[in-house]
Amino acid sequence: MRKFSQKFKTGVSVAAVVVVLFGVYGYRKLQALAADPAGEKDCGLPVGADQGKVDLERIKAIAPLAGVKWSQIGGSLNDASCLNKTEIYGVVEVHSVDDIAKTLAFARDNKLSITTAGVRHSMGGQAFRKGGIVLDMRGFNKIVLNENTRSVTVQPGATWHEIQNVLHPRFAVRAMQSTDIFSVGGSISVNAHGMDHQAGALARSIKSMDVMLADGSLRNVSQTENKDLFDLVVGGYGLFGVIVEAELDIADNLVYQTGRRMMDYTEFPALFANEIEKDPNIGLMYGHLSTAPSSFLRELLLYTYTNVDAPISNASRLAKSAVPSCGA
Repeated sequence: MRKFSQKFKTGVSVAAVVVVLFGVYGYRKLQALAADPAGEKDCGLPVGADQGKVDLERIKAIAPLAGVKWSQIGGSLNDASCLNKTEIYGVVEVHSVDDIAKTLAFARDNKLSITTAGVRHSMGGQAFRKGGIVLDMRGFNKIVLNENTRSVTVQPGATWHEIQNVLHPRFAVRAMQSTDIFSVGGSISVNAHGMDHQAGALARSIKSMDVMLADGSLRNVSQTENKDLFDLVVGGYGLFGVIVEAELDIADNLVYQTGRRMMDYTEFPALFANEIEKDPNIGLMYGHLSTAPSSFLRELLLYTYTNVDAPISNASRLAKSAVPSCGA
């Protein structure tokens, strides 16, 4: 009994030290990880995976390209998760098609890889590569409303929030994630979905896109023109070209009444097929599976949004949504 007591005390002492050390270190890390989405996402965590053998010394010796704006030369970059800190050659701020073309030519001449990034919410390291150049698309964000064709033409750095403010109050986005902090280019690159089960994933609302390939050539792609390339770019995580511009479908801005119900998850398929899918007035819907121990992954909280055919009385600016969601 005495041995057990001594071991217990020793274990408790070690645990206490670990808790204290983590308390100081962990608190600082939690502060960094909980930073505002618009804040810098370096977070001071260790540099991540090698992403292949790269001669960083050779890369660092290459003189930067003149004629474009470098917001960063050398150093490291991270995404919104703060888990993918990576050493890079540098970051170019994109403000024109010419910026993209020049940087692609520079990368080809110097055998450097290039990635594109918006708000860097496509977490997993897709937005940068070790020793590579990052095209920061956030300043490439022009938006043009085409009322006659019921579409909006946007550059890839535009966020959904910016687009919503251009469309509101008459029109609305046809398909997007359930939050609006992400860039259009990033959302297209992951083929994001939202709460509109009728619209489906983003691909179905893209009329056409202009894409610049690695050789600097421009291609117009759509469901009918260069469809093979269209299918690769949408959901292709930037591996097949740089999105320069996209024309997207828009919809009428409607007023919805929210509803919710609890159910066993096994009841949902029949409910969707017999009720939700057949009712054109249900414009949005999503469900949350329970994480409570007593009903873990069995109980479902279903939210529905039904058109009430009411006028939009409040035309004030929309509040920016920052709820975590899948995105780009």
